This record gives sequence, C-alpha cells and structure tokens, in this order.
Amino acid sequence: MLFHFGLMIYAGIGNFGVSISESQRSDLVTDYTRLTAEVLKFSEDEVNLMIANKWLEQPPLTSNRRDLAKKK
Repeated sequence: MLFHFGLMIYAGIGNFGVSISESQRSDLVTDYTRLTAEVLKFSEDEVNLMIANKWLEQPPLTSNRRDLAKKK
C-alpha cells in the first residue's frame, strides 16, 4: 500500500512539472514550484520508511573521496 501511495505522489509531481511547462502565468509557476518542493520533502519520509523496513533498496551512494585518498 505504501508503494502505491508513493507512485501516486510521484505521478502528482510529474503533473506539477507538466503544469509548470504549460502555464503562461508566472504566479502559478512559483506556486507549482513551491508545491513540488513540499511534496518531495513529504515523499522523502515515505522512501526512508520503505528503506528502513527493507521494502526498497537504498540507492547507491557516492564514494567518500577522503577515505579513498587515504588508502593509497
């Protein structure tokens, strides 16, 4: 259920992107941008919850360059 809820969130974010590109009113573009940022912040909790319960794999992280430099 949580996965499906996440899909709906990401579909909504996609709809905001389409709305931003199609809107000719600059005041709506700023509102859609603000809403996109708020929804992305909300969806971070959902992804972290799925990772904590091992329902979703954590995406690959970048290597720590300082640790790599020390290993030489």
